[in-house]
Order: sequence, then structure tokens, then C-alpha cells
Amino acid sequence: MNNERMIAAVYIRVSTEDQAREGFSLGEQKEKLLQLCAFKGYEVFKVYEDAGISAKDMEHRPAFQEMLQDMRDGKINYIVAYKLDRVTRSVRDLEELISQLEKYNCYLVCDRDDVNTSTANGRFFVRMLTVLSQLEIEIVSERTKFGLNGAIKSSHLPGPAPLGYKKDGNKKTIIDETTKPIIERIFKMYLEGKSFQQISNIFNEEKLLNPKKWKDTTIQKIIDNKIYMGDYEQYKRIAKKENKEPVIYMNVVEPIISRAMWEECQRQKEVNQRTYTRDRVYLFFQKIKCPICGRIMKCKGSGGKKKKYMYYNCEKCHLNYREDKIEECLMQFIYDLVEYDMAVKKYFLPILADHKPTKTDDIDKEIKQLLKQKERIKKAYMSGIVEMEDFSEDYKLIEEKLEILEQKKSELLNLDNITFTPQQLMADRDIERETMIRLDTLNDVVKTNWESKIKDEKQEFISKFIESVILIKDKNNELYIEKINFRKSYINNLMKFLDKGILDVLVPVEINGKEEFIIGSPNISNEQVQEYLDRLNEFYETKMYQLYEKVDEDTGNIIGEFTPIKDEKIIRIVPISPTEIKTKSIINKEDIETKYGIVTYNPNKPNKKGND
Repeated sequence: MNNERMIAAVYIRVSTEDQAREGFSLGEQKEKLLQLCAFKGYEVFKVYEDAGISAKDMEHRPAFQEMLQDMRDGKINYIVAYKLDRVTRSVRDLEELISQLEKYNCYLVCDRDDVNTSTANGRFFVRMLTVLSQLEIEIVSERTKFGLNGAIKSSHLPGPAPLGYKKDGNKKTIIDETTKPIIERIFKMYLEGKSFQQISNIFNEEKLLNPKKWKDTTIQKIIDNKIYMGDYEQYKRIAKKENKEPVIYMNVVEPIISRAMWEECQRQKEVNQRTYTRDRVYLFFQKIKCPICGRIMKCKGSGGKKKKYMYYNCEKCHLNYREDKIEECLMQFIYDLVEYDMAVKKYFLPILADHKPTKTDDIDKEIKQLLKQKERIKKAYMSGIVEMEDFSEDYKLIEEKLEILEQKKSELLNLDNITFTPQQLMADRDIERETMIRLDTLNDVVKTNWESKIKDEKQEFISKFIESVILIKDKNNELYIEKINFRKSYINNLMKFLDKGILDVLVPVEINGKEEFIIGSPNISNEQVQEYLDRLNEFYETKMYQLYEKVDEDTGNIIGEFTPIKDEKIIRIVPISPTEIKTKSIINKEDIETKYGIVTYNPNKPNKKGND
């Protein structure tokens, strides 16, 4: 090439952000640079154009790379650009570019920045401009990151809302009441021992959210997602790829499930086998631990034409337990749990719901929107815009969502209408329980409730309450319980009952010279005792006696001593401060701070409601 000739490559670049922010259109850059070349006497070899591409690096700009290759081939000796940041914003890339320019006797000229690399001062000035440009990028990046963090903390999450949530008018992520029950159901089914594949199969059979196709990976992602307990994981995919921890923002949205339930599901992964298939249902699936090595015992079934037994086996320690023997050993615990479950469903669900004053405005708004959508689809069908098949599918989906919302609204409003205190509910439950005991029907009701369940339901029930069981065989090959670990969710519910003063515990009491265990409430205030007694007195004539303490001669333990009057039935033991209880029914008051009272009622002397 003749060195006297000045042959220029005109380079123009614009990103979408640049054009929107400052109006650096390609046409404007090209026009100005061609005018500059004409003024300086440059012969334009070619215009190189990168449209909608960032200046973060040089490698991913095809036109820029083509221009550099033409420089290496000796076709150009000047590169003309509008501004330096059109060429690069990276100090590293600039050093590489200047090195290449010097090697091939080429110069960089930038119109707006008055850049010319043909001199040492020009090259120094270019480096300083690029440092400032890169600093600007980093500052903008930090501001963007800071703004994104603030947005996340105020529920403005990036990307589409996951199932169970939706975006409101302000683009905040809020609970979608129409799909929330699906998420709750998924976590519940997983805790019951169902695998990801089993849950997806059930949903596909039900055609849930038709035409959505459920996969095991879909269920797994839902179980893994911290959003359902209110937390958001940022950069999760990148962190996993680079073997790092993602950034976690806690409590940024309203949770659909409790933190305890989410954590239980993560522990459940260790026992749920994704690819596990079976043609038999094992009552204590993944629940029985080997008493020697602590491993979960495997489930096995005997073959042959004779009676088939289910077994739980530890291959390492060579232990075998028959399922019917395990059930027999745990039967009393199971019956107690069945009775507890019956009482909770009938009386205490509002307490576990942690209910707050209900606002149905959001639900009403959703119902209104769905009704409008329903009307639009109906009009489209009537006008012949949509076919019958599409209309039926969309219409059915809206109907299902409306049904869910109406049911949710009804449940919330019903909770608002409950005016009984926990102690009044406890009194109702105690009267029903005592009536069944007196009529000798309680055990039959509990037993029937358990035996009426199919085996799948029994397995799910056991999984709902029990985490694991360790059993030991005695010399006679009989099983006895060494340890039972209950589910954390069940323990949390019991703690709520304790906090409300309605937790049942068994208290040893000597009655007519014989030790018996009576239901007691260990954490109940005088005011709550009064509410309990007032409610009982609506049904039967109720009395409360001070319980005397006695030292057991054999064990040295202090136990209560009480001798009931004829026809009186003991219903509960409660802590009392006798001088503060208003009822006239306290017998044998003593001027002491705290004692225990034993509550009795006379079934032969019903009050108004006891006659119903």
C-alpha cells in the first residue's frame, strides 16, 4: 500500500440502550464521519456497521473483527469513529487495539473526543478517556445492581411470576389465589411420601391446569424453590454453574407454605426415591429405622401362594420386622393420632390457621376480572370468532378458577364468623369426648375411622405425623418402641395449642386408691379456666375441686390424690389460683397462690344445652 495515501475505515456502532438514551443513530454517525473523512482528505475504503451490539468486548462484534482483519491485510491505515466509546469501553481491549494499530501502522481518529493515536500524547489521552469510560460502566452497573436489590426487597421480582404467584398492577409479586392450592397440595403430597413422578402423573390424569403437561422436573423445581416460603434466590443458575452460593433475599413475598414445611420437604428428599416404583403399599414406607445402624429399613413383600406378609429389612444388620406386627406395636399411638386429627378438623382448625381479620378485596377483584374474561369469551364464541372446542376449554378453566376463589372467600368469611375462644372450643370437644367415653363408643369411633381408610390413606396419615420410628425385639421376638420422632409440623401445631392453653397432657392421679392418667392443661391462665368452666356449665352441672398432693411411697414422685363424689365424672385437670376464679363450684379453697383443680361434671344433671 502507498503510505502517502490515507485510506480510512469508517466504524459505526449503536446499542439499543445508546440509541434510546442519546440518539446515536447509525445514520447520523455515518453522515458525520463521511463528512470528516472528506474534510481531512481520507479515502473511505468501507463503512463497518455493528447494530444493536454492546461495546463490552471486541470479540463479539462481527463488523469490528472484519475491519481489524482488513487492517492486518493492509487495506486500511486509518480507523475513523464518532466517539471512543463506539470503539471500546474496556481498558484491556484498548491496550490490545493500540498494540495492533502500532504493529500495522494504522491510526485511530475519533471525531467527538478529538482522538488521534498518531502521536504519544494522543495515545496517552486515549487511555485516560477509556479509563473514565470503564469507570462509568462500573458505576452504572453498581447503581443498577443496587436498584435491583431494592426492587427485590419490595417484592418487585425479575422475570415471570412462578406458579402460585402473579404480578399485580404495580408489577409486585403477590399470591395467586387460583393456583395457590396447587402449590400447597404439591408440598403436602411430597411429605406424604409421593415422588416427583407420582405427583406429576396424578396431575396429568386429573388434567390439572389443562392443557399444561406436568413433568417430574416441574414438581422438583417447585419443591426446590425457596420463593414458596417467602425467599428469593438471585443468580441461582449462574451460582450452580460456578459452584457458588446464590444471593438469598429473605421474606420478600408472602409465603404460601411455612418455612418448617419447606425444610421438611428438603429432608424428605433423602428418603423419597424419584425412580422408585412399587405395586404394593407399605404403611410405614421410609419410616422404620434400624436400631443398630440407624439406616432406613427397606420394604419387601413375601411371594408364593400362602399368606403374603410385608417386611421391613436391614440388609446390613440382618433384621426383619413384619408390617402387621409393627402396626400392632404402634396401634395405640396411631389411635391417639386419629383422635387428635378428628378433634383438630372438627374444633381447632381456626387456631392452626393463625387467622387474622379477613380482607377479601383482592379475591373480589380477581373474581370480577374473571367474570369479565368469561363474558368476553362468551361474546367471542357467539360472534363466531372462536370455535366450540376452544371456547369450551377456556370457559371450563375460568369456571374452575372462579370456583376456587369463591370457595376460598367462603372459607375466610366463615373463619371470621367464629366467635368461640380456644377454651370454649376445648369445652365443646371435652363434652363430646366424655359423652362417647360414657357411652363406650369413643374407641369404636376411632377404630372405625382408622379401619375405614384404604391402605394408601393409612400410609399418608402415618407420614403426616411420624418422621421415623425405632423398634426393638425382645427375647420373645415381640416388638416394643424405643423411639418415635414426630414431624416438625405436628410439633409446631402442638406448640400452638400449648400457647393457647389447650394442649392435652396426661397427669397421674390417684383416684380411690388407684393410679389413673387424667387429661390436663399445663399452660392455661385463670381467665381461660373461667371461660372453659362457663362453657361447660352451659351443658352440665360442673364443679372444680382442689387436687391434693401425695408422695408415692415406691417412686418418691408427687402425684395428685382425689376421691370423686358419686355420679361425678372427671373431665380435666387445670392449674388454678383459687382466690381469683369466680365460679362458686371450687371446693376446699385454701389461701395459697397456685394449685391444681380437678374439673368434674354430673351427666345426670344436664343444663340447657345438655338437654339438647
